Amino acid sequence: MTRRNFLKGAFSLIVLMGFGRLFASNGERPVFNETGMRIYRGYVSGRSVEQIASDLVAEYEVDYETALRDTKEFIRTLRSMGL
Repeated sequence: MTRRNFLKGAFSLIVLMGFGRLFASNGERPVFNETGMRIYRGYVSGRSVEQIASDLVAEYEVDYETALRDTKEFIRTLRSMGL
C-alpha cells in the first residue's frame, strides 16, 4: 500500500445487507476496508486520533504524519455521517 493512497477506498457508502446495526444518518450502511475498520473500531472504543494513527503506523507501511492526517479526515467523515 503506497503512502499516497493510504486510505483511498477505505470508506464507501453502499447498502449491504447483514452488516449489523451500523447505519449512517442517511440510513445507509457504511462498508469499510480493513484500514477503515481499524480506524472505526479505535474511534468507537475511545482511542485518541494519535493512538489510532500510531496503530496504523505499526501495522501498515505509512509514516506517522500521513496516518494522522488521514485518520483525522476519516473520523471527520464518520462524524459528518452521524456515526
